Order: sequence, then C-alpha cells, then structure tokens
Amino acid sequence: MVRHDIFARGVDMSGTEQKPPVILQMHDDDFLARFLQDLASPDQPPVSNTTVVNTSLQPLYQPVQRMLNVALVDLHCDSLSYPRVDPTRILSAGLVIRRVYLRAGSNGASPWNDFDTLSAWMRSPSGQFSWVKLSPDQEKLDPDPTKRRQLTSGQPELDRQLAALYLSTANTESTTPAFAVPPATNAALGRTLLYAVIPTASSEVSATPPKQPPQMDPAGVLSSLPPLLRSSQYTSVPSTPTPAPTVDYRWMSDDFLNAVYPPSSSSSTPATPTANPQAAQFQGFTTALRMLHTVFGAFDGTAEGNAILNILNQHNVTFADSSTLPMGQFYQSAKMTLLDYDPYPNNSSTPPTLTMPTAWDSLSDNDQGALVSAMVAALTPRSQTMLAPQGRFQDSQRLYKLRMFFRIKAEGSTCPPQLVWSQYSEPFRIAAWHETGNRPHPPIPLPDPTSAFMKNAKPNCSFQVPANLMSAMQGTSLSGLMSGTGGGPSLKVDWICGFNIPLITICAFFVLNIFLSLLNINFFWLPFIKICIPLPSVSTSSPDEGTP
Repeated sequence: MVRHDIFARGVDMSGTEQKPPVILQMHDDDFLARFLQDLASPDQPPVSNTTVVNTSLQPLYQPVQRMLNVALVDLHCDSLSYPRVDPTRILSAGLVIRRVYLRAGSNGASPWNDFDTLSAWMRSPSGQFSWVKLSPDQEKLDPDPTKRRQLTSGQPELDRQLAALYLSTANTESTTPAFAVPPATNAALGRTLLYAVIPTASSEVSATPPKQPPQMDPAGVLSSLPPLLRSSQYTSVPSTPTPAPTVDYRWMSDDFLNAVYPPSSSSSTPATPTANPQAAQFQGFTTALRMLHTVFGAFDGTAEGNAILNILNQHNVTFADSSTLPMGQFYQSAKMTLLDYDPYPNNSSTPPTLTMPTAWDSLSDNDQGALVSAMVAALTPRSQTMLAPQGRFQDSQRLYKLRMFFRIKAEGSTCPPQLVWSQYSEPFRIAAWHETGNRPHPPIPLPDPTSAFMKNAKPNCSFQVPANLMSAMQGTSLSGLMSGTGGGPSLKVDWICGFNIPLITICAFFVLNIFLSLLNINFFWLPFIKICIPLPSVSTSSPDEGTP
C-alpha cells in the first residue's frame, strides 16, 4: 500500500489558504456557534465578528480583555488533486505554543530574538513547569512522551524497563486540544478543518529561578544607600531626645518624628514648611536599619547576611557613658527593639527602648567597597528567589510561535499512527492584562445613595476578623494613626463583620477620586485614567430599540 504524506495548511473564513495556521480573533460570547455557522455558510453574511490577526501589527489579547483567538487549519493528502484527509482517521489533535529564544547581546548589546531557536513549556516528571530550550530534532517529537516510539530490544520485560526509565526523565509539553468542525460542514466544504482555541493566559507557573542570576550594579546599590552605610558620613550623629537618649518603636514613624521635631515655616513661604534637620538625621538611621533588614537580609542568619554584619562589626558606636558596641551588634539590637516589637497585643504595656549612640565610627572607602560587595552578594540569591515563580506568559515583551499537531491513523492496519505537524505561525506577542483591548467592558452601575436606599441596604458580604485585628481597629482614629498610636482595648474573641458591597464601592470611589486628584499634582494622570461623560436619561417605560 502506498503511503501518502499529509500536510496542514492554514485557512481563513473565506477559504483562502496559507502555509502557517491562520490566527483568528473574535469577541462573540457565543463564539463557537457563530464561528461554526459562518464556516458552514461561507456565501452568507457573517454572524460572527471574526477577523484574521496580523501579528506584526497587534498582539493576541487575553480573556480579561474579552477577546478570543483561534487557530484554523485544513488537512490534505499530498497526492493527485490533494484530497482531504478522512476525519475518521484523526485520532487526536492539538496546539502548542513555543517561545522565541532570547539570546544575550555581545559586548554590551541588547538581547535579540533568535527566531530559529524555540523553547517549549514543559512539565517535568516531578510536576514542575518551565521553559525548556528545544534542539531541532526535538521540535517534531510528540508532545506526550508516552506516545513516542520507544526503543525495543525484542525482550518484552527489558522493553518495559527501558520505557519506564525513559519516562522517568522525559518532559511533557503543555498542549491545547484541537477539534474537527462538524462532519456535515467538512463534507459540504470538501475540507477537513480543525480549530484550536489559543491559550493567552495560564495559571501554570515555573518555580525554577532563572538560570542566569540577575546582575546587580554595585554603583546602583551604592547610590541607594543612606549616608550611615557609606564612607560619606553624617556631619552630625542622628539626633535623639534629651535628657535620656532612648527611643522606642514609635520613632520609626515619620509622623512621630515630625511631631517631635516640627517643621519650620519661613515668613517668605509660610505655606511650604521646611523639614527639621534633626528629623532628617534620624530618618537616615531608620532607613539604614530598614534596608539592612528587608533589602539585604542582614539579620536572617545567612552567610551573606553575616558577611554584612561582620564588616559593620569592625567599627563601633559610642554611647554617652563612653561605652562602645560593635556597629553590627547595635543594628541587631535596634532591629529587635524597633522592628520586631508588636504594640497591638501589648498596647497597655511599656514598649522596650533602645539607647542611641552619641558617636558613630566613620567608614573608609575600602569599608564602603567591601560593604557594597557583600550587599551585592546578598541581593543575588534574594532577587533570584523573588523572580520565581514566573507565570507562563508573564513577560509581555516576549515573542511566541504556535503550531498544530495531528495524530493520524495509518492507512495500513499494521502501521503505527502518523504524527503530522503544521508549520509555525508568524511570531506574535501576548498582550499584558493591563493593556487596552478592542472590546470595552460594560459599565458597572452604582446605586443612588438616597435615604430610602440607605434604609433598605443590608450587609451582603461578611469577613471573619481575628481578635488582634479587631483590637487594632477598635478606637483607631486618624489623629491616632498620625501619631503612631491607636487601637482599642485588647479583645479575646474573633468577630464577624458584615458590609454592604455597593456602599463599600461608593466609599472606595470617593477615596479613589481624592487620591487621583492628589497624584495628578505630580503625575498628571487624571486626563488619561478618568473620563466622565454625561449619561442620557432613559425612561424606564421607553420601548426597546430594534427588532429581534
């Protein structure tokens, strides 16, 4: 029996063919029924909003933008008159999306897309997902390793063990199923059409950190450090209260500092107060403490964090009684006293205090260089960890290609199924979730908060509030928050708080408008993110327009 090759060609709604799969875009809620109706009636006016996507001009949008993308192909036999493939021979079909490989630029040049090298979204035998670079011979392997042709030795038991060994290390490529259009439509068109919905959003993530750790710029790290962690030392030590140079957790609040050291106003610019230099000096200390803790992990007990503290411990801080303490140890004590203390469960108790030094050893340029090197070494693993997990399509600047595959029943009863691949599509980009698509979202009506509505509004959502959180909220006032105090009596039971969602939305709308007006002073965002136009009044008794 002569075996005929099978090839897949893209086809649009009008029947025009091309070599790669055709990518269609539609925004019908009932896309499948309308899409299939248009396919079955090519001579009739279309009922769907289906258009061919020019991927060089626009990205593929996500479901959040209420857009749908479909790949469409036609299967033919490579023989005289190119007859269509019998749909009953199609065992299964699907679509894969592969990412264009991004190569590093040489000699400081920008990275560039290698369109001849692709990566596949793979699941390892342990269930971990990641992008895996493909070699040319891997690109046409079956995405499912269990369906690939296995090595055989003629010994059934040995073959079973060889297959188990192969599957224990083989990755499985993520696929999307493809479907044949109804048999009557295919028969009427004289084609074998298959379509697949293109996934442009995915919940799958890669927990594997990037192979190349992010490169930290020492100069950039140095520029972000406060003066206390640089060789350019303060002209004076951070100011502390008198007569007792002690502070507690409240001193970490800028509002509390401004209350202790009020800004001054000049007669020429009374509306623009000048920050108190003493407050600014102490803020330098709080910034250094926070950065050591949250940015560099100096107090986490890691080797990188200990290296930072060891450098700081080579210098001392001096107190009013002339006693000294290694600088790293002082920062550790400050972290436990000022950052670790939780005031809310112990609102009635006296918070712990920290004695501030009266003098700090200056750091030399060599100390500064060693400290920056240690900080870069600490940031590298921390930033690499922060970059994982990564979503499948997280980077909206990356380019992708898709292709479809078909498992075809062999013409002979003794032959294995034939795997047929389409060509790759043109490269495309997947739009980020925040990009504006071509289909607007319907407006959300807000209620008119009349007295009648307010009387009838009932809580329609509830939150279970832990006792500690309820204690923090009870009795809290704006002035209390500004001064670093607040909270009511300590409660011992949990609570359930009910709210009315429409009223919460109205409150959020008020707050949003206030903050937009404030941010607009610096960023001028308002004309772009808030557009209000009058809504014409519509009588509830007005007839519906149009005819069914």
